Amino acid sequence: MAPFMACASPPVLTLALLASCGALLATSMLPARATAGSCLDVGDMVMMDRFRAWQGAHNRSYPSAEEALQRFDVYRRNAEFIDAVNLRGDLTYQLAENEFADLTEEEFLATYTGYYAGDGPVDDSVITTGAGDVDASFSYRVDVPASVDWRAQGAVVPPKSQTSTCSSCWAFVTAATIESLNMIKTGKLVSLSEQQLGRTGGRTNGLSRTVASPQRRTTRTRRGGGPATKSAHHAAKITGFGKVMPRNEAALQAAVARQPVAVAIEVGSGMQFYKGGVYTGPCGTRLAHAVTVVGYGTDMSSGAKYWTIKNSWGQSWGERGYIRILRDVGGPGLCGVTLDIAYPTLTL
Repeated sequence: MAPFMACASPPVLTLALLASCGALLATSMLPARATAGSCLDVGDMVMMDRFRAWQGAHNRSYPSAEEALQRFDVYRRNAEFIDAVNLRGDLTYQLAENEFADLTEEEFLATYTGYYAGDGPVDDSVITTGAGDVDASFSYRVDVPASVDWRAQGAVVPPKSQTSTCSSCWAFVTAATIESLNMIKTGKLVSLSEQQLGRTGGRTNGLSRTVASPQRRTTRTRRGGGPATKSAHHAAKITGFGKVMPRNEAALQAAVARQPVAVAIEVGSGMQFYKGGVYTGPCGTRLAHAVTVVGYGTDMSSGAKYWTIKNSWGQSWGERGYIRILRDVGGPGLCGVTLDIAYPTLTL
């Protein structure tokens, strides 16, 4: 195989690249910009150093040199995208490399979303569950505070990670809304088991406390592929679910003023690497991910109104596991946030 040619100090650059990949590879395995016989520019080597630092920070390794090169190519494209977005200077949010930086957008969406089986937003019909009758008493025609943050009131369990082996975001959102409602009603904040919900196919009127390491269980669920817990003790019970009027941000605001609610959104461009600020898109209304709205407010630096959303991608993502997205944009809301809104009810 022809050796790599570097623009400066060929032996050092060549050895650095080969050490990163673990072995000499056939030309067809190399990224397009690092083919055999070509000049390996300094930019590639700087990116390779950056990739290796990222690997170390996230304890990431690969089973083969070929896989390492493929992941480097994905990482490079993602890093260049992140840099380009952050350099724009006209956005109210920032992106950053995180644990998902070696995944393509398609791989990420296939693993960490999947709320709906269809290809578009749901209709406006009421969601019913096995938990009881649907609550139709909610009205948004009430005075609401200018800002709400249920985290500040101790009513939100910190964000969890659905992990790459259990992509049931709907289960995490259901648990999150019940956790918060239970605290609002009883004064007790209890972390609940998403795995038990998954085991019952999402149709349950009670959730048990989360065990110390719920993801270590090996019993497979009927939906989502995640592990299940086996506790039969119910820490919280719900009597039903309510539905909020779609395409109405005032209705969503009134609902969130009363309790955290579940919504579905499209995962917009760059959201995979969201770091902080008020996300403004771009995104559409192809609902693919379930999240929990835990508050709303106005950003002091930009003046942008936002929804505070709890995600299930771990606390190293975003603002310690949360994202703020632009509020009061009309219609379906940013990323379709007003198209499918539900909340649990509890009667003591």
